Amino acid sequence: MKHNNLLTSFTLLSLLCIFCTSCNDMEMAKKACGTWESIRIVEEDGCKEKTYYDFGSVKGSIPRGDLKETTYFTECGEVEDGQEYNMQCKSIIEGTWKIEVGDIYFTYDLSTLKVTFEGISFPGADRLSESLAQSFIKNYGQSLIQESIEELKEHLYNWYSENENNEDCYQNVNIKGDNMSFDATDGVIKLIRIK
Repeated sequence: MKHNNLLTSFTLLSLLCIFCTSCNDMEMAKKACGTWESIRIVEEDGCKEKTYYDFGSVKGSIPRGDLKETTYFTECGEVEDGQEYNMQCKSIIEGTWKIEVGDIYFTYDLSTLKVTFEGISFPGADRLSESLAQSFIKNYGQSLIQESIEELKEHLYNWYSENENNEDCYQNVNIKGDNMSFDATDGVIKLIRIK
């Protein structure tokens, strides 16, 4: 009899813990809904990234929703004559997000991955040089741009699909007002709510 009471107590305590965690996950998921901007990331190769996460509304009793992730990449470099350039591309991928036990999971639909060329600029160039460079790109640089887009798309596809079921888990979600953070394998990701 004493063994049954202990087992019953343990089972009730476990169910209570699961219920409390589930309520906290739902509360956090509701706070997460909206559009968030990442702090700009600068890679070693001079490439800058800015990512927007659109966490769709929670529907029903499960702490999850639709996800749209938009990233702007700016590649910095030099052409042969030493003139600096900034090439901008944009990627968009959709999927779903959910919060479980204080962690956030992104599941990506790889068929929605799109990468587009957004433009190129030449900081420090005068208007004539900028105009000539833009004309050259329009007439002769499209194949180079398309090649860059395809390379970026392949890189992103491999990155999004490297985990099982195209799912990424980020731990220790923390939401305070318009600031969100969570742990990634390479550090803490910090977001600011913009909508």
